[in-house]
Amino acid sequence: MSETVLSPSRRRPLTRFRRFGVLLACGLLGLTAPALAPVPAFAGQQDTDAVRITEFPLPTPPRSPVGITRGPDGNVWFTENGSNSIGRITPRGRITEFPLPTPDSFPDDITAGADGRLWFTEPFRNRIGRITTRGRVTEYSLPTPDAFPLGITRGPDGNVWFTENGSNSIGRITPRGRITEFPLPTPDSFPYRITAGPDGNLWFTLPFVNRIGRITPHGKVTEFPLPNPDGAPFNITAGPDGNLWFTDSGGLAHEIGRITPRGKVTRYPLPTPDSGPIGITAGPDGNLWFTESNVDRIGRITPHGRLTEFPLPTAPGESRTPFHIAAGPGGTLWFTELLGNRVGRVTVGGRHDIP
Repeated sequence: MSETVLSPSRRRPLTRFRRFGVLLACGLLGLTAPALAPVPAFAGQQDTDAVRITEFPLPTPPRSPVGITRGPDGNVWFTENGSNSIGRITPRGRITEFPLPTPDSFPDDITAGADGRLWFTEPFRNRIGRITTRGRVTEYSLPTPDAFPLGITRGPDGNVWFTENGSNSIGRITPRGRITEFPLPTPDSFPYRITAGPDGNLWFTLPFVNRIGRITPHGKVTEFPLPNPDGAPFNITAGPDGNLWFTDSGGLAHEIGRITPRGKVTRYPLPTPDSGPIGITAGPDGNLWFTESNVDRIGRITPHGRLTEFPLPTAPGESRTPFHIAAGPGGTLWFTELLGNRVGRVTVGGRHDIP
């Protein structure tokens, strides 16, 4: 475990070659990279706006953790894309891994369902998986071949909703495993991540056609084109302000976007060029927190658009690639490090009351 207390940083990072396309390939296609050696903690100057970042190495590299979510048991759960497992980490950093029964399924995203279980996608086996907090796994095959399920979220209707990247559809699965699929109106849109919105609908990203989609619990789809002509919206989350917030890693204008339930979009360019924002979630402090995968930083944006960046404790020449991020117990945030073979914890406001 390595830990650092950091002040906000706006310094220009080392040049990186990792770009959105590489990250997309790693996250979606299950590619892995060699394990990286642990690095010493980097300590900045602490102030009243400091956060504490702690990293927990996974037991055996390379694991390539991707999706992450808070579980119903007070722990944090994540997918191990490279080891075909589901991981669980306690608030203090104790890790347990549960191998999946089907080989080479490359689990991607994960969410807590209304039934008290964790649900996850298996894109290469064309299945939706379910795991109990004790580690018992059940898998459900999709009716459409090569649907390639990726993003997954708990819906407002008590079901679980997911994207079908290969079949250009949005899927719904009940707690008992009954699956319904809703085709999207735009061909080859390749839906990626999905979240429950504040309006009672599901919202999802369409990075290859530069749109944000909305689907009602009854299956009615609306799509909203983005104003950035080179945009590629990646992840999306419901914000504390009643809007949806998303990361955009397309073209040169890497940015955070906000879309209202009526479809009005506001853009916030990031201060660090080519930073590669990927994951995003609402934090315990009323702000949005996101990962900057190309520059090994965690970002924060207020509902009014004020941006701050926090560097990870990364040595020169090494990379962590922070990927997806989720709110955890005790006022914390947790994120996966795709190439760093770690799970990270962000403690906001210098809190030390980790349960």
